[in-house]
Amino acid sequence: MKKQKLFKLSMIAAACVTAMSSAQADRISGIQETNVGTQSSVVQAYDFDSLVQFGFGGWDHSNVSVKIVNAETGEEITTKSFDPDTGTYSAMVEGESFASFIHDGTNVDTSTAKLTGKDWPVGEPSGVKVLTDTDTVYMANGKPASCILSTSFHPFSDDEKYVDGTKTLPDGATLDDGLLNSNVVNPTMCDSAFQTHKRFKVSALPGSIADNGSGSPVAIDMVFNVEDAANPEGGDATRYMVLQKLNNYTDKHLKGFTLQVGSGVGTSFVANTTSTVELSDGVGEKPEGGDIWDANDMATFSAGLFGPGDDKHDPGFFDNTTRAGFYAAETAVAPKNEITSGAVLSDTYENLFGSKWLPSIYEPKGIFYDFDNNPATDDRLVAWWGDNPNTAAEDYMWLKGAADDYAPATAEELEAWATSEEPYYIGGIEDVLNLGLSYIIDVGDVTADNGTFTLRMIPLVDETKTDYVPGFTEDENQPPADLEGYISDSDSKGIFSAYDNTSLLATVLGFLGLGALVARRKLSK
Repeated sequence: MKKQKLFKLSMIAAACVTAMSSAQADRISGIQETNVGTQSSVVQAYDFDSLVQFGFGGWDHSNVSVKIVNAETGEEITTKSFDPDTGTYSAMVEGESFASFIHDGTNVDTSTAKLTGKDWPVGEPSGVKVLTDTDTVYMANGKPASCILSTSFHPFSDDEKYVDGTKTLPDGATLDDGLLNSNVVNPTMCDSAFQTHKRFKVSALPGSIADNGSGSPVAIDMVFNVEDAANPEGGDATRYMVLQKLNNYTDKHLKGFTLQVGSGVGTSFVANTTSTVELSDGVGEKPEGGDIWDANDMATFSAGLFGPGDDKHDPGFFDNTTRAGFYAAETAVAPKNEITSGAVLSDTYENLFGSKWLPSIYEPKGIFYDFDNNPATDDRLVAWWGDNPNTAAEDYMWLKGAADDYAPATAEELEAWATSEEPYYIGGIEDVLNLGLSYIIDVGDVTADNGTFTLRMIPLVDETKTDYVPGFTEDENQPPADLEGYISDSDSKGIFSAYDNTSLLATVLGFLGLGALVARRKLSK
């Protein structure tokens, strides 16, 4: 049986780390590999005080620049840094985060993507970790026990087994511990509980869809280091579940995506022509037979926005019966070096927003309710600003969700949200930009002279929407910037205080069922 080449995972103290630059890629044996063991076990063999990124080493940083940034503004904090050779980073505090900028290996000042995770103390640089489990082959539903995921941590209270006492807390830990500012930290693992922030976010930037000089897009290339290691499956490859999001910040409408595996970056990328590294969609790959993921759960927008309710999700806000996103499938014949998207899962997304996949410049606005005042959890969407789908006119107003048949928010509801002691606010609905991807990379015997392989992501531009601008983003159709304008003025006997007149008129007339005063033909319906 041939040797297996697996991801390296350095879960070690700073004093034990051996630096590796891109020029030393063939000396990967100098970095210690750590077997994380059964995923549900508490991680203890790591010196977290040394500020070495947990799970560092699998993602090669030769075409990546990691910056510690202000979480609110995104501006780099120049007094703090991340070392791409060792994984060490400056001490961080609340209000700080990180951004990993990916380039094509040549144009280092033009990023193809920005990779992010959760802000500190939930996440730490550089946003991606690789966990290899040599004790366990499969998790629930046949998912691989080894994975590529975000650099998140989570409270022990997120795991019901700690809450009910089925699992014993580590010495000195409480249920509230677990984040990076705790006495005892708890890194998110491949089998960690639901909503423990497993997915890392790759925001595709305009540089990813630019022409590379040969008529093809530059794309986004993530390089991974490999090394000899034990294989729990005893076969020719070890399987890694990838948990990520691909977000549209390209400034263009997209119609889907393509994933590839190969070698090299930028114009030097070559798709793999052997079975040494392959992509898998999980179809028919459960040990007992069957698919690891349903066909409508591989490339989807947030379940909180689209899809039926279940034991983990409430029914989707925009569509409570059908998921939104794309069907996707791997290459039909070997080598299986590609996964590409196909048809959309439903028409709801495009009917509401006029696009298969909106770019960030057209991000719709919503009214959110911060139900628990916890920055680590997602706030609830209670209304969105859009063109009322129940009328023939083009009329923009605050609308409720699918459960209310997209009815206009009433004046009473808007005032209640504006005056509530609990936080309601207007913000961008970012999750309509973010596509969650679930797939597998099979890593076999990679050529020893480079010790790496490349995961390539290609955003696919929708040429039919080149000139399309959603009406809800046009200047004359904008909502108010905040909710203060919806507070009644007692001195005016309940008349709304002054604010954007168009928004007020649309709201009042929407409440009366009259639509907007000036009705234009709807172009997107």
